[in-house]
Amino acid sequence: MDIDEALLDGEDRMIKTIADYEHFLKGVRTGEASIELLDSVHVDIPSYGGVVSLKSVALVTKQGSQMLIVKPFDPNTLKEIEKALQASDLGITPNNDGKIIRLAFPPMSEERRTQTVKMIKERLEQHKVALRNIRKDAMKHVDGNKGAAGVSEDALKQAKDDVQELTKQYETQLDELFEKKSKEVMTV
Repeated sequence: MDIDEALLDGEDRMIKTIADYEHFLKGVRTGEASIELLDSVHVDIPSYGGVVSLKSVALVTKQGSQMLIVKPFDPNTLKEIEKALQASDLGITPNNDGKIIRLAFPPMSEERRTQTVKMIKERLEQHKVALRNIRKDAMKHVDGNKGAAGVSEDALKQAKDDVQELTKQYETQLDELFEKKSKEVMTV
């Protein structure tokens, strides 16, 4: 892998790491109900061919700041959707009225908010480790070009500096995402 390929590959993988952390944060509960919280919920409906995402079998809407409404496209799937919501890690008991399901999100306690911030900080550290591993791989690929025809010591040094700069840039983005989400969680 030449120097340019190593830099592009490293940056691409770093961008994917940032996107993964952003996706994770969307599913983290804050003091307000969010439709994205249900992205990870999957429903087992045999007539649909097995396990499908909730959003493919129901319309999810937000009602106020503390309530989500789940309206199945097919009323016959209401029980399966309710079971999937109960089995999810939301910690919310669904309220089924026979036509729709209401999910009431009570305000989070101070202790729960602190636990949530701790959890997203742990995930932040995991993503930073992933960035550092990507940097290590990119540096190894850059070093693999040592002594290659047309590759100067200055070019190698510049490439290593570029990899380090990319790593700093994406670590800063991770920190900014963490700060923004932790403020949302801690806001009452």
